[in-house]
Amino acid sequence: MGSMRYFPQRQDAGQAQAERLRGLGQLAASIAHEVRQPLAAIALNADAALRWLDHDPPRLEQARAALALVASAGSHASAVLRSVHGLASQSPGSHHTFAADDAVHDMLQLLRAELLQHAIHVEIQLQPGRPPLCADPVQFRQVITNVLMNAIETLRHTHGRQRSVLLSSRLDGGMQHFSIADNGAGIAPQAAGRLYDALYSSKPGGMGLGLAICRRIVDAHGGRLWHAPGAPHGSVFHFTLPSQ
Repeated sequence: MGSMRYFPQRQDAGQAQAERLRGLGQLAASIAHEVRQPLAAIALNADAALRWLDHDPPRLEQARAALALVASAGSHASAVLRSVHGLASQSPGSHHTFAADDAVHDMLQLLRAELLQHAIHVEIQLQPGRPPLCADPVQFRQVITNVLMNAIETLRHTHGRQRSVLLSSRLDGGMQHFSIADNGAGIAPQAAGRLYDALYSSKPGGMGLGLAICRRIVDAHGGRLWHAPGAPHGSVFHFTLPSQ
């Protein structure tokens, strides 16, 4: 009876290569997910600029404002690419102190065309006088953008009531507490336990990366990310980050 031969080194090498390929696939998916929003903002605002220029006479101030948003979205996309690479390589983010409210308004401005396109009303309740935030400003913007994009996605399919988002902040001890509430359909109970799993999505065509990336960023900053049902509709996402 012949003896069986084992090749553990070859198997280990194959497993390592498979792990690297899986890692590269997830990195590629993360990049595609994270640059999708700034690319959409570039397209929407470039189209708006062309329409302003087609007026007779051309609306130059409005076109200039739209093109400024195109430039801003391009810069944000470049910064996000560097951030995703840093997350994949587990390198620490570039922490600075900055005014969180300014970053929130920047992201709302970039998302303005998409919010208008879907007739979504945004209410802002940011507690004044809070100290600066100590975090990676690009990654903070990623969290705000991903949670807002989730709200926009669910509100796109909401009918029969005014579509709305409430973005609020407050100081909670040494942490800054941010909340983003929508009045959409809410989160199905069977999906609630897996929302933050990478590559899981309850949305048709969803990539299942946005909230996984958000949790990774928030955890790396020593904060917490969670969600709760909205009242009477929708859902509320909360996250905390340390103050200065």
